Amino acid sequence: MRLWLGISILIASMFIGARVMASGDETVTLWRANSDLSLGSPLNSVEAVVVALNGAQEPYFKGLTQPTGLVVRPIGAGEFIPNAAISTLPPVDSRVVTVPVDPLHVAIGLNAGDQVDVWSSSQDSGSVLPPMVVLSGLTVRAVASDVVGTGGEIGIVLLVPVTQVPDLVAAIRSGVIDLVKVPLESQVSR
Repeated sequence: MRLWLGISILIASMFIGARVMASGDETVTLWRANSDLSLGSPLNSVEAVVVALNGAQEPYFKGLTQPTGLVVRPIGAGEFIPNAAISTLPPVDSRVVTVPVDPLHVAIGLNAGDQVDVWSSSQDSGSVLPPMVVLSGLTVRAVASDVVGTGGEIGIVLLVPVTQVPDLVAAIRSGVIDLVKVPLESQVSR
C-alpha cells in the first residue's frame, strides 16, 4: 500500500510541476533593434522575436504588427523596443535639407537615422579661423552616395529645425562642411 501511495504522490507532483513550469513559459512576440537606432530615426531595422519573459514584457512593444514611428531615445542593437521610446508624432517645425559634402568629410558608413554634428571651416587654406560647430545632433534622413555633384560631393539629407535652416544654408555657402557622426551613447533626448 505504501508503495502505491508513494508512486501516486510522485506522479501527482510530476504533473503539478509540469503544469507550473508550462504556465511560467508563456511566450510573447516582442520587437528588437537589429542595429543602433538614433534619436529621430524611423523603426526600419527591427525584427520580431518570440520570448518568455514571465510578465516582464509590459514596457516593451509587443504584437505581430511591426512598430512604426520615430525613436525618441537611443535604442541599442539587440535591445527590445520600449513603448516609451517610440513617438508617432513627426518632429515639430523641421525641414529636410540636402547638404553637399566631400566624401572624405563625412563619417564612413553614415546611414539614415544616424545623428551628426555639422562643422564648418574656412574655404581659404591660409585662414587662421578654427573650424566651428554650426549645428549639433541633426538626424540623417538619407545618404545619396550614388549621386555625385560637380565637385565630387555626395548629398546628405538632414532633418533640420526650421529656426536653424538659415545657419546651415549660410555655412554651406560660405565654408567647407564636415559631418561628424554622434555615437549612440553620446546622444541626448531633446
